[in-house]
Amino acid sequence: MSKTNKNLFNNTELAFSNKSDIELNKAYFLFSILDYSFLTKLGNFFLMLVLKMHLPLKKVIKKTIFDHFCGGETLDECKKTFQTLSKYNIFAMPEYSIEGESTIKGFENYKNDSIEIINYLGKLKLPFIAIKCSGLASLETLEKVSNGEMTYSNLEYRNFYHRINELCECAINNNVKILIDAEESWIQKSIDDTALNLMKKYNIKTVNIFLTYQCYKIHTLKNIEENYKISFSNNYKFGVKLVRGAYMEKERLRAKEFNYFSPIHVSKTKTDNEFDNSVEYCMNKIDNISLWIGSHNEKSCSKLIELLNSKKLSKNDERVWFSQLYGMSDNISFTLANLGYNVIKLIPFGPVEKTIPYLIRRANENSSVKGQSNRQYTLIKNEINRRKDLN
Repeated sequence: MSKTNKNLFNNTELAFSNKSDIELNKAYFLFSILDYSFLTKLGNFFLMLVLKMHLPLKKVIKKTIFDHFCGGETLDECKKTFQTLSKYNIFAMPEYSIEGESTIKGFENYKNDSIEIINYLGKLKLPFIAIKCSGLASLETLEKVSNGEMTYSNLEYRNFYHRINELCECAINNNVKILIDAEESWIQKSIDDTALNLMKKYNIKTVNIFLTYQCYKIHTLKNIEENYKISFSNNYKFGVKLVRGAYMEKERLRAKEFNYFSPIHVSKTKTDNEFDNSVEYCMNKIDNISLWIGSHNEKSCSKLIELLNSKKLSKNDERVWFSQLYGMSDNISFTLANLGYNVIKLIPFGPVEKTIPYLIRRANENSSVKGQSNRQYTLIKNEINRRKDLN
């Protein structure tokens, strides 16, 4: 990180300008728990107990961890959050954060719910939606296609493609762009191929479809390079969303169980290098690539700023986006938005009881990523002290 950007994300007054003293103190309490893995595990046990035993503790959960990491139970409940973020030049992207179903009815429900969200986004002029392919097709279908056991002409795959294509058409009509999520490695090839086919159809003049790449996977940059060459040779624009990854433990356990080489980098340093090198590659191809980074890493965000500057690109170049999860890394989001960069906050929503698995993942992520919860805890504490000094 350059000297110019070293202290860029330390302005707590700006980072928490949307939070009242009460909200700030609730966040302080929450991250003080997440900073201790033992307490996080205890909290996760409590959440699972509530889920399994249907305990009447919805209000407690909603007023604590749910309110911090989720925008509401419905889209309309999230609207206030959208409006608040908009005041700070931050776009919102709602995400229905419940576990996917595995039936045809479930796939149709996910498609119809997504169409409803897209239409809602269109009315509010919010630019992005994320789509999980496993919400539109069975894991078995995606895995068989990925392994070559099932062809793309198979009825189950064609039904899946019809669903996702319907979402793309709806999104285009609403001026909304689609981010196709990355998933487990053993179903990823079918997702990649589907995304490239959709890009070929919808990314002719501008990027409307993005494919997500998880940089904790070995050869992520190589895959981006190969897919870019395909897009370039077929005369369509390439949309890249970069994240570090979300299925690390599952990937390693499966590799061990089936005795194959783990596709996951052996260290965080290698993952960070994969991410930053991928950012640089995409920026070097910016005439034909649109880039979205989902990152809570200050160094990676600073690197992208430096690349924008070195290429003399506008801060709000429509081909470059930063994003963070709601309730996390506000020091990054609010600072970047204040400086004029394109910033998205992902806003999870859904019924409290159905979002518990999501909340557990967020708690684990904050607890397991070295320094993540401690950084949030320290920033919040500094802002509380700053406000006290003013009184």
